[in-house]
Amino acid sequence: MDIERYFEHIGIKKPTSTSFEALKEIHKSHLLTVPFENLDIINGEPLSMEPTFIMNKIIYNNRGGICFETNTLLANILNELGFNVQTVSAKFWNDEKQEWNPDFSHLALIVRIEGYLYLADVGVGGGFLEPILLEHNHEYSDSNGAYRVINITDTTYILQKLEELIWKDLLFISTECKQLHQFEEQFLYYQTSDETIFTKNKIVNRLTNDGRITLSDHQLKITKNHIVTITEFDSEEEWLKIYNDIFQPSKSCKNV
Repeated sequence: MDIERYFEHIGIKKPTSTSFEALKEIHKSHLLTVPFENLDIINGEPLSMEPTFIMNKIIYNNRGGICFETNTLLANILNELGFNVQTVSAKFWNDEKQEWNPDFSHLALIVRIEGYLYLADVGVGGGFLEPILLEHNHEYSDSNGAYRVINITDTTYILQKLEELIWKDLLFISTECKQLHQFEEQFLYYQTSDETIFTKNKIVNRLTNDGRITLSDHQLKITKNHIVTITEFDSEEEWLKIYNDIFQPSKSCKNV
């Protein structure tokens, strides 16, 4: 894996330590550069969690991906640097069904630094900019929202998000290490099922220092300092122009 090329792509120098500050810089820079997107799914192109395949797609072809891709890439980079990192199963709360999504429906990372566990996750469209300490009642906030950690058992946590002054369950996390093959069934589901939004609508989302940019089939939504600007459009040509202008030249546009 060309680790130097990865850091060139996200615009920072290769860290010389495995400290939390180094992890935080990698995590944030990754999110400011690499979008969460499902374009290959919409186009019927199969996805892969194989490291060389992901590196080629995201780094060499300036693309993004879903959690199974982007977090796998980050895990491999962190491993190369010497971080104590493992892939874990997480699942989002499903408001429509009023239950948690299935196990292995979200691939996340746990990084252990000096005895502390941190949730690292660059595979959420509109998630948190920095890794979150997994400690009961720990709170974290950035331009995209406020979060709180609830410890359930020795190996499970719930990440809540503050919405209209109410803490609401967002993500259930198990800290038990899992292997990539255990995610294959859910990985295929999100690529093929007509029950998931990933197969229905284009989604391209990238975080910025003060908000996020989201491009869907007929709408560009820019959130900046909690102020939302929406631009509607009709044609595929307009979509492609917006995508190329904002998401392709990542070095000049990543902090729009």
